[in-house]
Amino acid sequence: MNKIIKFGATIIFTFFLVACNKGDPAADYQKLVEWSANNQQSQLAFQQEYEQKLATGDIKQIEEAMNALSVRNAEVQKSLDSLDINSKEINELKDKMKFVLSLSSELAKDGLKLITNPTEETQKLVEEKTQKATEATLELQKLQAEYAEKYGKKTQ
Repeated sequence: MNKIIKFGATIIFTFFLVACNKGDPAADYQKLVEWSANNQQSQLAFQQEYEQKLATGDIKQIEEAMNALSVRNAEVQKSLDSLDINSKEINELKDKMKFVLSLSSELAKDGLKLITNPTEETQKLVEEKTQKATEATLELQKLQAEYAEKYGKKTQ
């Protein structure tokens, strides 16, 4: 009987932990919004430098820009991973953000290959990845809009 009581108490405790660990989607969404706001300035500065290097048309500058993009995306993904998000919904958004970053890095590497060694195969690969990245970005934007409506701060 004592074992049954302990087992029952353990199950109740486990359910309590699971329930507590689900997280508050609105609070988790706000964490993600704050993270985005805190990173916006450095992202804009990076984007400007990236575009300037691409605009030069110089292969070496373009290569530096593409490599920097991959490094930057890895840093952003690591930063996203450090966020304590417990809500399943908001984790879905965070994972989608990381996926789009990964696609962006892959596309940069493949784009560089296309510039330095253009082949039909590489051209097709870049076109396919561009389509995939575009679709993933649209899905991300849709999810962001949905969660902004659902969990964003309402102004009175």
